Amino acid sequence: MKKGMSINSLMKHMRTNHGMEDLRGSDRKILLRNMGYFHGYKGFRFVRKPKNALPLPSFDALMDIYGFDSAIKAAIYPEIMFIETAVKNIVLARILENIEDPGWRPS
Repeated sequence: MKKGMSINSLMKHMRTNHGMEDLRGSDRKILLRNMGYFHGYKGFRFVRKPKNALPLPSFDALMDIYGFDSAIKAAIYPEIMFIETAVKNIVLARILENIEDPGWRPS
């Protein structure tokens, strides 16, 4: 089984193999750690297929994409949660209505 990289190894890998020379220092390490392994390395390497590699010349470019992704999520998340809560409450109300009906039988 392949073992994951430490944060220091990941930073070195990104500098060495992906040209992100600006990925140095404890402040950048904290940013990368907070982004998480998937977003910090895996998630923004390519679009849909590995052959569609993104030209990320620096950690700053990666941070720009991460910031854009976070802004989109922040813009739509409240609406998604509103819809999810509404649907859940409607379904629960229907279930309770059916349970309270003595003639109701599961199909």
